[in-house]
Amino acid sequence: MVTCLDGEEWQLKGWLGEEWRFHVNKPWDAPGWLPARVPGSVVDDLWRAGEVPDPYRMRQSRDAEWAAERTWIYRRRVHGGGTIRFDGIDHEATVFVDGDEVAGHVGAFTRFEIEIEEGEHLLAVAVHAAPESEAQVGRTSRVRVHKPRMNYGWDFCPRLVHQGIWRSVTLDPAPGAAPRVRLEDGIGTVEMDGEVVLRIESPELWWPNGMGAQRLYRAGAFNVGFRAISFEDYRLVVNGEPTQIRGWNWVPLDVLYGVPRPEKLAHLLELLARAGANLVRVWGGGLIETPEFYEHCDRLGLLVWQELSQSSSGFESKPSDDPAFVETIVGDAREIIPRLRRHPSLAIWCGGNELDGDDSTPVLGAVRDVVRELDPERAWLPTSPLGEKDVHGPWEHQGLHKHHEHYDTRTSRLHSEFGVEGMTNGAALEALVDEEHRWPADRTNPVYEHLGAWWNNASLVQKVFGGRIADVDMMRRASQWLQYDGLRYAVEATLRRGAGVIPWQFNEPYPNAWCTCAVDYHGLPKPAYYGVARAYRGAPSAQFETCAWGGAVEARARVSAPARFVDMNGRVAAESSGGEIATRLDAFSSDVFVLDLEGGANRYVMTRGENLEPLLDLPPAHVELRPTSGVVPGMTLRNAGGVAAIGVVIEDVVCSDNAIDLLPGEERTIEIYGDGTPRVGGWNVRG
Repeated sequence: MVTCLDGEEWQLKGWLGEEWRFHVNKPWDAPGWLPARVPGSVVDDLWRAGEVPDPYRMRQSRDAEWAAERTWIYRRRVHGGGTIRFDGIDHEATVFVDGDEVAGHVGAFTRFEIEIEEGEHLLAVAVHAAPESEAQVGRTSRVRVHKPRMNYGWDFCPRLVHQGIWRSVTLDPAPGAAPRVRLEDGIGTVEMDGEVVLRIESPELWWPNGMGAQRLYRAGAFNVGFRAISFEDYRLVVNGEPTQIRGWNWVPLDVLYGVPRPEKLAHLLELLARAGANLVRVWGGGLIETPEFYEHCDRLGLLVWQELSQSSSGFESKPSDDPAFVETIVGDAREIIPRLRRHPSLAIWCGGNELDGDDSTPVLGAVRDVVRELDPERAWLPTSPLGEKDVHGPWEHQGLHKHHEHYDTRTSRLHSEFGVEGMTNGAALEALVDEEHRWPADRTNPVYEHLGAWWNNASLVQKVFGGRIADVDMMRRASQWLQYDGLRYAVEATLRRGAGVIPWQFNEPYPNAWCTCAVDYHGLPKPAYYGVARAYRGAPSAQFETCAWGGAVEARARVSAPARFVDMNGRVAAESSGGEIATRLDAFSSDVFVLDLEGGANRYVMTRGENLEPLLDLPPAHVELRPTSGVVPGMTLRNAGGVAAIGVVIEDVVCSDNAIDLLPGEERTIEIYGDGTPRVGGWNVRG
């Protein structure tokens, strides 16, 4: 009978140096021990016990940095006998039973087991001080551990190095056999320990999101699916059908990733699927993800591009060729690959993010050989990007003219990492930063310097809006607008030329004030999410030089659908059935106008000026709100006035669409998912 040893029946205490050795077998009621839970994270246990302040507020993460320097003993009482399996301890541990050392283990992504005799025991696990590694601005060649580097300090994550028993602990677990799934000559087979346990002729196929159903079969304790995937020359073919990659870059759910967050995980992956994505790239500065992650991807049709936990650095990005390091990575790969290969969602193995190397690099070549041996049907990439067919960057808005030019002139077959920065959502900012510290929202403010300084583009926002951004709410709206419009255009331009697209980044593991994420730490989308979702769902798009036409005589665009230029009062200034559309700027009565495609399927807001300052001076629009009922409740927005409502955003909830422009007399019904009370605002709509 399997007994789960997870939960809150654990204690925790930490020491410097070797002092922990004196305390392994102290009485259960010895003083100073804190309550702990497994799976979990040391810092989370310290926070819940009041030993450190909330690390997700202000600059308080710095008050918990000391924890990683200590060895922490987790212990609990165990009744019974048999095999105890540890699914994951981050990163090095020594295990004791009744004070006797019985095992040692190194590696966050690999399992290990111990044996105990029948009876009552004190199980103690010494999780040692976190190993040395490199922050983002460092040197990859100095890395000697297979562990997420994000926690050592990254552009979207403060230094908060993870420790703990981060995966389940079980007594008498089920055997850890790794199924192998094949689809050959129209026959699907599943093998376990060399024996066929399932054989199906002409099985129903598993398809990625948007291409068909995600048919799963049961084989013993596992769900499996049958499909054929090839990824050659950065082109994706599934079950014989070519498909364009519409992906997102994924980072760990949380900086304290050992704490289970099942509802958040399901919510975020469902957001990905609802946006029309068909692939998620598990970035190499993060994790080999949890079993639940891959199960959700199987269910939702999200192909997985899985990277090992290796990433670039600020000074050099070549992985170490130290034989011990190569042996470490290869040993991890030999366990990880069989464990994950049964998942139909798993499409690509990759050696890591932005590494300076290829298959001739010792560690990458060695992992390639393991993939070919243990999972030869899967695609392998030594790193991303590699060569001119796959590119990364930029991650910042390039300006009102250069941004469009940049994305309209790319030539790669895949753009697997790029982004645009913006502030977080209003509710997230309120939970993160005390009111008296929210302004100024630029890098002169030490709180903002700590909370995403790399992505704080307040100076660009001020420039684009004529230097008139006067408070934090205005800054947030303006920066999020640039992120929405900029990321949407970048994705549309990439899709237009037939290339695959994977924007950076979908989620964030820590609540930053500024970030390139499209969904904030709490799981609420920013406007940028909806812009990309619209493109992924097949909305028509337009190619044009800029959204601020100052100095030009006319506005012009190439469009993929019937289009029209519309004034703020709803008057049509020009129309086109497709191809080209143009009109003189003096045809508009207002400095702000709209390029409308296919009757509202997609819209672009433009100005006659040299920047977006006219958005700050729009006449008020009159938008009426009416709740709607149904299978999914929602809200109808109706523009009851004579002026277009520009950039209408429904905040604090998840919507079927958002960042909407309503012409006079128009109405839109939006579905609203989950809890929350919606707030509605816009450039000329006051919530």
